[in-house]
Amino acid sequence: MNFAETIFLGILQGVTEFFPISSSGHLVLAEHFFNLDVANLKSFDVVLHAGTLLALLILFWREWWGIVIGFWSLVIGAYDEEKRNSQKLFCQLVVATLPAAAVGLLFDDWIDEVTRGENFASIIAVFFLIVAVALFLAEKFGKKNSAKVSWKNVFQMGILQAAALLPGISRSGVTIAAGMFGGLKREVAAKFSFLMLAPATAGAVVLISKKVFDGELSLPPIEFVVVGFLVSAVSSFLFARLLLRLVKKYSLIWFAAYLVLAAAVLLMIR
Repeated sequence: MNFAETIFLGILQGVTEFFPISSSGHLVLAEHFFNLDVANLKSFDVVLHAGTLLALLILFWREWWGIVIGFWSLVIGAYDEEKRNSQKLFCQLVVATLPAAAVGLLFDDWIDEVTRGENFASIIAVFFLIVAVALFLAEKFGKKNSAKVSWKNVFQMGILQAAALLPGISRSGVTIAAGMFGGLKREVAAKFSFLMLAPATAGAVVLISKKVFDGELSLPPIEFVVVGFLVSAVSSFLFARLLLRLVKKYSLIWFAAYLVLAAAVLLMIR
């Protein structure tokens, strides 16, 4: 790995984590075509996701501060109206994170074995097509008229976030699509999808960090870790803001079209 590849991977993470085209799928493909040591770079993927986590904490700092205050209010038994929305958001994010946490703990090694094997390109191509169909159907048949996240939305988006542990399944794509099927406006579904990403990413960072400290996984040299983290954080912040603006005006079908094209290319060159 060199600095050019590190910077490229950091930018790729920022773009693909928030645009509904699958960050993990693109990172696995990039690692393969750069002839990098994919087995050991699982930990580097998490470094890039840690940069994304920092971007989310900065981008939604008001929401996170409100959640902290709301959680403390729950602890001390204060249930005033002003903090009730933050308390509800905290509970919704906990519930939405549980399916991905359970699947990650139980099937992490199996997912790696299946999606990083010799047929990985074909598998990722199929997942790209699945996400493309989900985005297309959500745009065509989703009601997209609600600005309030319901518990039904939380359950649906949480379950599909678990499915996005498979490289090629876009986490933002399937969760936003689920929110739109559940009646949420496109921009409301996107914001809640991004908020859901923070606890899921934090959990992954903790688990992989433990494996690094235990010697099960190895990181690249520290200079590459720092550069990758910073580039990922900056690009994630910029592209998250950009997508939140785009979804207010434009259809997600354009991203579906990109995924179909990307899948066709993968199937031709595999």
